[in-house]
This record gives sequence, C-alpha cells and structure tokens, in this order.
Amino acid sequence: MWVFDLETLRFLDVNDAAVEKYGYSRSEFLSMTLEDIRLQEDAPRLREALRVLKPNDRMIGLWRHRKKDGTTFDVEVLSSEVTILTRRARLALINDVTQRLRNDRHRATEIAVTRALIDAKSFLEAAPKVLAAICEAEEWVLGEVWLYDSAASVLRLDGSWHAPDLQDVRGVERANAGATTRPGLGLVGRVWQHDAPVWIRDLREEPELGRTELTDQLGLRSAVGFPIRARSGVEAVVVLFSQTIREPDEPLLDLLADIGSRVGQVFERDQVEAARRASVEAFQKAFHASPVPMGISSLQDGRFLEVNLQFLRMFGYDRDEVIGRSSLDLDLWVDQQQRRVLGERLPERGTIRDEEVQVRTKAGDVRRALMSIEYLDLGNQPTIITTLVDITEFVGARESQARLASIVQNSDDAIFGKTLAGEITSWNAGAERLYGYMAAEAIGKKVDLIVPDDRRSEFERVMARLRNGERIEPFETVRIRKDGHKIVVSVSVSPLRDGVGRLIGGSTVARDITERKRSEQLVRRSEARFRQLFEVAADATFLIDRRGTILDANPAGAGMVGTKDPAALRGINLGELLPSRELERCRQYLRDLLRDRSVAEPFETHLELKDGARRFLQVRSRVIREEGADPYVQVVARDVTPEKEYQRRLVESERRASMGQVAAFVAHEINTPLTNIALLSASIARGVQDPVVLEKLQKLDRQRRLAGTIVTELLSLSRSHELRRIPVDVRSVVASAIEQIIELKKADVKLVEEIPRNPIVASVDPLRLQQALINLLKNAFEATTLGSVTIRLRREGDQVTIAVIDTGSGMDAEVRARLFQPFVTTKPRLEGLGLGLVFTKQVIESHDGSIAVVSDPGIGSTFTITLPIETVDAPKGPALSTAPEPMPKAP
Repeated sequence: MWVFDLETLRFLDVNDAAVEKYGYSRSEFLSMTLEDIRLQEDAPRLREALRVLKPNDRMIGLWRHRKKDGTTFDVEVLSSEVTILTRRARLALINDVTQRLRNDRHRATEIAVTRALIDAKSFLEAAPKVLAAICEAEEWVLGEVWLYDSAASVLRLDGSWHAPDLQDVRGVERANAGATTRPGLGLVGRVWQHDAPVWIRDLREEPELGRTELTDQLGLRSAVGFPIRARSGVEAVVVLFSQTIREPDEPLLDLLADIGSRVGQVFERDQVEAARRASVEAFQKAFHASPVPMGISSLQDGRFLEVNLQFLRMFGYDRDEVIGRSSLDLDLWVDQQQRRVLGERLPERGTIRDEEVQVRTKAGDVRRALMSIEYLDLGNQPTIITTLVDITEFVGARESQARLASIVQNSDDAIFGKTLAGEITSWNAGAERLYGYMAAEAIGKKVDLIVPDDRRSEFERVMARLRNGERIEPFETVRIRKDGHKIVVSVSVSPLRDGVGRLIGGSTVARDITERKRSEQLVRRSEARFRQLFEVAADATFLIDRRGTILDANPAGAGMVGTKDPAALRGINLGELLPSRELERCRQYLRDLLRDRSVAEPFETHLELKDGARRFLQVRSRVIREEGADPYVQVVARDVTPEKEYQRRLVESERRASMGQVAAFVAHEINTPLTNIALLSASIARGVQDPVVLEKLQKLDRQRRLAGTIVTELLSLSRSHELRRIPVDVRSVVASAIEQIIELKKADVKLVEEIPRNPIVASVDPLRLQQALINLLKNAFEATTLGSVTIRLRREGDQVTIAVIDTGSGMDAEVRARLFQPFVTTKPRLEGLGLGLVFTKQVIESHDGSIAVVSDPGIGSTFTITLPIETVDAPKGPALSTAPEPMPKAP
C-alpha cells in the first residue's frame, strides 16, 4: 500500500510489499508520482477520477500499473482520504488481480474463438474471426496469419488484424504484403520449425528475429506465435504483437496451442471437404468425359440417375429419355435371363467384371459389350455404376480374323509370311501345293529356295522395296518348285507391321498362272488372226452393244458411213447414223436378236449420208455372249446400192418400154377420132347460127384439145429417155425456156435471172432439157402470186446446177414424198395432169443427173438440177451458141 498527495500525486510513503512488488526502492518511490507507474494512456482518466472525489468517497477501480522493468500488471485499487500535515492525501490499498483478469480474458478468448469457429463455414472464414477474437480479448494490438504455400514451400503473409488506435499500421501492411518466410527464420519461421507456440518477451532483445523496422515503427515490444496444425503438419502460423512488455503466460500458451489445434481441425475439415468436392468434381468430369459408356442407377428400382455422353451415343437416346427410367423400361437387354443371373451374382460377389452381354439400342440394333458393375455410395441412397465397353467391332474383327485365317489356310493361292531378312515365318496349304514344300520344310528357310538363279536380282529389288515399306503390286515372274520344275506365277507383296506400327516383314501371295499364260498366248494369236480378218474384210463389220452403241468397226464399215477413221465411230449410237424412219425397225431387229427371237435375214435397211446420198444395206448379224460381260451383236453389212440401182433402172426401163407401147397405141387409136371430132365440129360450126349450139361446140373443142394434150404428154413421157446429146451452151437453153414461158408471169411476180457471163458448155439434149426447165418455170409461176421466181445457172467443178426458186405457197413433207410420182399434182383437175415433174425427172436422170427439191409451206420451193459436164471438143460453127428451136405448142 502507499499514501500519495492528492494535489501533486507524489508518493508520501510506501510499504515493503509495494517496494517488492514494483521493483523500486523506497527512495525511488518517494521521488515519483502516481502517474509514473501508470500507462501513459491512463493519465487523463486518473486525473478525472481524482478530481471528482469527495473527502468521504472511497475509490475502487481496476488499473494497469507498470513495474520498474517495464512489465505491466492489473491491480484493483481501494483508497480513502487522509490528512497529513494539513494536506489532503489518499491511502491506497493495492491488490494484484492480474491472474484473475488473465483467467477472465482467457475464458473470454476461448468463448469468442469457439463462437467464431461455430459460425465460420471454412478456414478462410474462420481465420480472420479467430485472429480478431484473440487480439481483442487478450489485448494484443496487432495480429498476423501466415499460410503455408505448398508450391513454394514457404509461409506467406495472408492477412492481419490491428487495434483501431494503432498508428501508421496501413503503411506497414502495404510494405509487408506478400512477405514470405522459411523454417527457422524470424518468429514465424521459429514457430513453424518447432511446431509449438513461441513467446518473445521483448522483441528489442532479440534483433535476430528480424522485422526491426516493424517493431520500431509501431513500438511493438512483446510477441507470441502459435501454429495451426493439421494431421499433415503446420498449415499456418498466427503471431500476436503488444506495445508493452508482457511476461510469458503459460496458460495463454496452452490456450493458443489448443486454439491452433481446433482451427487446424477446421482446416482439415476444409481439406476433407475440398478433397471431397474435388473428388466429386473429378468423378463427374471423368464420368462425363469417359470414352466408355457409363450409367448410375438406383439399387432399389434400377432407374437411371445419371448417364454419360458415350452411353447416350451408344444407345441412341437423349438424356431426358433415359433419366428416371430403368433398363427394363428402355428394353436394353437382349437376354432377360442373363440380366437376372447378373442381378443374383452381384450381392454374392460385390462386383461384376467384364461380363460379355448383348444390348439393344433405341434403333433396335444389337451391340455386344463387356459389362462391369460396382456399388457406388452416394450417401443418401444405395446405387450401382455400370460401365460398358462396346466390343461389337472387336468381336466382328475377331470373327473376321478367324475367317481370314481360315481363308488364308484354305486358299488355293500360295500365301506365306517372311521377315525383312527373307526368312519364311508362315506357309499355307496353297504354298505347299504350289511349291511342293511342306510347311515344316519351308518355315525357317530363306525365300530364295524357290527363286531361280536368273531371278535373283529381281528378288533382291523386291526385298529392297519391301524394307522401304512399299507395297509391291502384282507382277509376273518365274519360281522353281521342289521337283525343279519352273512355273509362271503372279506375285504381290504387302508389308507387315506390329502393334506399334514397326515394319517387321512382308506377306506374299502367289498364284500359278502357267496355264493362263499359255491360254493367253493362244487367245492373243486367235485375236490377232481375227483382227486381221476383221480389218481386211470387204464387208462392213460392226460390234454393237444392247443399247445400239458402236463398240468397234472395221475400215470397210467406216468407209460405208463416210468416215476415214474407224476409231471415230466408237461410242456413236445407231440413232446418229440411221434415218428416223428406219431407226425403230433397226432397234426392233436388234432387240429380237438379243432375245433370241427368229429374224428374217438378210435384214435390209439404208443409210443417208451427210452429202444426201443413200446407201442400201443387207445385214446379217449374230449375238456374241461372253461370260462376265454383257452380250453384244456382230453386224456384217453389205452395200447393195449398185444392185438396187441396177434393179431400179431395169424396172424403170421395162416400165418406160411398156409406157411407150401403151402411149403409141393410145395416140394411134385416139388421135384419129379426135381429128374426126375436130372436122365435124368445125363443119357444124360453119352452118349453125344458134349461140347455145356454138357455145356447146366450143366446149366440145376444148375437151378435144385437152384430150390431145394428154396424148402429147404421154408420148413425151414415153420418149423422155431418148436423147440426142450435143455440146451446148446451157445459157442458151435456159434463155429459150424463159422465152417460152414468159407469158405466164403474173404482174406482181418478178423474174430474176442469175446467168453467168461466160459460156457453160455441157453435153445435153437441148430440146429435152428445155422442156424440163419449162415445166419447172411453169410450176413456179403458177404457184407464186406475189414475190419472185429466180432461175440460177452455175458451174460447180465438173457439174452444172440449175436452180428454180419461187416464193410461192410451198409444199409439206407428205406432198414432197410423192412429188415425182405420175398423176400427182397440187393443181385443179383441169389445170394439170401430174406428169410434168415425172417427165422432168426422167429427162434429168437420162442425162445421168439428179433433181432435188426443198420446200416449206408458206415460204416457197427450190428445185435444183445437177448435170455432169462431159469432156468434149468444142464444135466449130454456130452450133455451140445456137439455141434450140422453140418447142411447138400443143394443138
């Protein structure tokens, strides 16, 4: 206890207990004031408390006192007023309550930390709350949390707390942001290294701890640090700082160690939760990203809770179609009995591994798969996870491989494998038959045992290409059998690779083609003979497919259709060569041949060439059927155009002779009555004055004249082939014909003459030719009511062409087809007999010429006469230029 002056606060007396407790001597005490043992921040509160005291007041309060060594402790002060030498003083009884208050703070700290840990959901949320609770309850002005950085193997400053009245702390925090430490370095490193709380009574006494700028700037004196440890070790370190020297507090150290363990449990809980979440996330990622179809279903009712993308792809469903439905609902099992067996086996064994099953997709396709089933604990309900490995293709490949092995072994071809060094590794039955060596004799030997000496270099080249990884396409070579006989074989070689793609050897397939080569030689010889006969045949020969397309033709065939190169006909269809009216007949003939129906042969048809010439053909054909190919037709055609022309001329000659006889008879028998009719009608006319009778006599005379004209034309027609050909300037013949017919020209029709200036001499019968031209000009003028009629004379090489062109009514195809037949005419009955064009055609053909017509209805017609120019000596005298005498008109 002590007595102090109320006015000066100086100690007046102290007892021994005070001297012992505070560390000051009595004389030191008596030179001090009450404020010297108080904290500086408590001075204003002290003065205010003493100012308001009344003499009879007793003052009780809790204060913080400082010892001589600087340490502070809590006291409870009870004082009462006394008078000493007339001065007011106070007698104070001091009771040390440090331990009591310390225990109270520790309990408050424990309660605050417990509440923070209960409220926090994670370590990151709990750490700052725990730090604040400790600092506030234990009166530490600054606290820091250092977290373990596993990547860098350091502790890194993660966060801090400070008292609100702590000055200049912001700058310090910025300067220390991201600071790190290692085991044993500084206070943090020492706590980390010792894995236990560490108390520093006075930081100034241990400068080796570092961070002196922090302690100097903030006036920090004491510090304590404790680890936050989990099972894995120290995960964090918490350090607390005080601006006063604080003696080590063992109970607080124990409390901090306990708090570190409890916070460490929160950290462990976070780690476990994080691991669980990571595990769940990893499982979900692995589940959904797995290339293997997987599904999770309820153990109770089998309904799918989740399936991955590969499951949906394998079965062809959408996710909404699967979730909440069972495999029975989706009809996934092909064998329901197998499903029941696996369901019974799962509880017994606890797992199903790689069970081969058959499943059905949404589309109804059956797939084969390896099924595995495991129990899966999801916490809230028992489930199973099912994985499927689709082995449909693998099974197919396995079966295919077995079939391939069987095919290889039973193949008639020789198939064997060899290393890159040429050592035989496999030898099938076909190789045994072909080369005569059994498998046991050949395997392990070099391939060159079947290679003749003269083929060694070829064999080495093949092996070199094989070592380069090349595939050798089939080639023909010679090999030697065990009995020494040489055989011709077709050989192909393919590289063999192992599972990682390394070249390990080759597979050789050989086929005996000795007999085939002999057959091919015979066939080639036969084909050569056939081709020679085909090429030199006088008759045209074509090979035609079922569609009428020419496959081949010989030179005679090419010449028949007006082509020099037979190859130009290949690919051309008959429809491009035959006239349209003959095309269907020929196609039916071709169809009958291919269907093995009877046909009349020779089959006759004709071609129309580009120059307008017509060629008549007699055709004989046969169908050629070859195995593995479509049938085709061999057509042999003979040009019978000359025979047809001879026949036509013979018939024409016989017809003309008959017509001449008939015409002469008719003329003789009819002309006499017609003469008598003329004389009698003339005699009657002279003696009759009656107009009616005279009119009837005129009509009678007109009928008599018409009959005479018919007789004259019949005689002309029968004599049209009788010619007296002489060299004549054809221009004069044309001019005479125009002169004879000019009176028939209508007023609105223009006559156009295109006659060359130079003579055109040809050997013709001028009278017959003139009469033919008159017929053409007369028809042109009669058919043209408006426009023009043109006569054009030209020399074209060794021919003369005379064209009569009108702009009249024209003719259709039907009329043109019958135009040169007797008694065919487009004129009224009494205006024409239809014999003029027949006469004209006969005259022209008798001159070894031709006449052609082009006509379109409403446009006009063009008749073109073509005559040959025979080489003759030009006659002397006026005969060359004299025109024929005008033809007498009909009576």
